[in-house]
Amino acid sequence: MKTKVLTRGLTVLSSVTLFSTLALPGQEQSRPEANSGQAKVYVFVQRTEAHVKRSSSEMFEKAMNDLFDYLKAKNVAIAVDEFGGRNHAESPTPMETVFNIARDAKATSVLYVVVDRPAMKWMKMTARCYDMNGKQLWQVEASSGGGLSGAHGLEVTTKHLHQELDKRIGKEGLPILGASEPAAQKQ
Repeated sequence: MKTKVLTRGLTVLSSVTLFSTLALPGQEQSRPEANSGQAKVYVFVQRTEAHVKRSSSEMFEKAMNDLFDYLKAKNVAIAVDEFGGRNHAESPTPMETVFNIARDAKATSVLYVVVDRPAMKWMKMTARCYDMNGKQLWQVEASSGGGLSGAHGLEVTTKHLHQELDKRIGKEGLPILGASEPAAQKQ
C-alpha cells in the first residue's frame, strides 16, 4: 500500500515538473536557456509630485496602461520583474532601485517614463531610454495643453508618444520579440 501511494506521488510530481517546464501558447518559457540572447527592455513608469497634486491616480493608470498595451501590441520585448511585478511608482523612486530591478529582470535596457502634470498642460510624458550602465541612449517627449479636459489631454499625449516611440521600436533600447539587441547606432 505504501509503495503504491509513493509511486502515485512520484507520478504526480513528475507530471507537475514536466508541465511546469512547458510553455502554454502565448507564454514565454521561464527556463534561462529559452531566453538567452533575447534583448529585453525593462519599462518603469514614474508619477511626478505635480501629477499627484493636479491630476488623479486614474489618469496616471490610464497613461501607464496605454503605454504597456502599446508596447505589447508592437511586440516590444519587455523584461518583467518576476519577484514583485514592480513597473511603476507614484512617489519618487531612485534610479539605482530601477536599475537593480531591471538587472534582476535580466533586462538589456531601461525605458524610464515620467508622467507629469505641468501647470499649463493636461499631461506631459517623457520617455528616456538607458543602457544597463546608466548611459542615456535617447529621449522623447509628448504633451498636451489644449482641449477642455484631462481625457482629451491624455488622448493627445499618448497618441504623440506612440508616434515618437514608433521611430525607436526595433532599434537601440526597444528590442522586438525574437530579435537580439542591435549594435549601437549613431544618432
